[in-house]
This record gives sequence, structure tokens and C-alpha cells, in this order.
Amino acid sequence: MSDTECSGDDCGFYRDGTVAYHGFDGPSKAFFFEFQMPSTGETAASIYDPVDMPAIWMLNALIPRTLQYGLEACSCWESGCGEFDVFEVLAAGDTRMKSTLHGNIAGGDSDYFARPTTKTMKAALVLYNNNIHIKTLDDDTDFGSTMDSDTISDICSSTLTQTNTVSLFALSS
Repeated sequence: MSDTECSGDDCGFYRDGTVAYHGFDGPSKAFFFEFQMPSTGETAASIYDPVDMPAIWMLNALIPRTLQYGLEACSCWESGCGEFDVFEVLAAGDTRMKSTLHGNIAGGDSDYFARPTTKTMKAALVLYNNNIHIKTLDDDTDFGSTMDSDTISDICSSTLTQTNTVSLFALSS
């Protein structure tokens, strides 16, 4: 969510008493991350007891205002607005992070990023021209207060071809 609070009907429906903010509007955007996902050493008693499974993920702004999982008539999770798991650990203690789209158009594959358990990792996520570009960045990358268009272009152009460091996957509907 952005730092702009919703007022009146400008965000559609949301439950009384909830904190509602606008999302990030528009088709093109870039997010820059520096994060660490240390292992807790915990194990899960069952698949319904998720522990040591951190994630960075995105939801359409409508979902936290209504319902993520459950009655489809009350949620747009499967019908269109969906979820994007940018970096998600899928099993307790796993050292792999996956990227997956969920919704009426879904996508993912068996490629993964190494989970940064002992030091931070820097990464960029660029949504541009109907493509999603995720790139790990060098430790010395300085995010600064702005990123120029050449940096964004470099990120996008370096993720267009399948390599041992680039994962491309088809979307299905």
C-alpha cells in the first residue's frame, strides 16, 4: 500500500474500522528490496502450521479490504486481482525462494532464488510493458533516493533471455 489514505468511495469497498490506503496505481513501477530471511530452526507439525517460511508478496489493494481466501463471491483472488509471491519460502527451513503468480492468470516454474539466511540480499522488481522482471543485485548497489531510466532499462534488458540466472515462465489462464 502507498501512504495515501482512502476516503469516501475512492478505494471501493472496505470494512468499517479498517485502515485503508491506496495501492500503487499504473501499469509500470519498480520496487527495490534489501532483506534477509534467517532460519529459525523451527519445524512444522503439519502443513497447516507454517513456521520458518518467510515471504515477500503482493496483493491487489482490494484483497486486504475484503477477503483473501474463502468465499469466491467475496474475493477477487482467483477471479482476477490475485497475488504475486515475489520471494516465498514454501517449506519450513527451506533455503529456496520461489516467485509465483496466483489468480485467473497464473505462472511459475521450478527455478528459485537462494534464501539469504546469513546476510542481506538486494533485488529489484520491475513491472513494465506487460512483463515482470526480478533481478538480484550486487551487494554494493546503492538504491539512493531515485533510480534513473538507464538503470531500469538495464534491469529489464538483462532479464529477457533464459540463462542460469534468469527464470522465464509462461502465464496460463
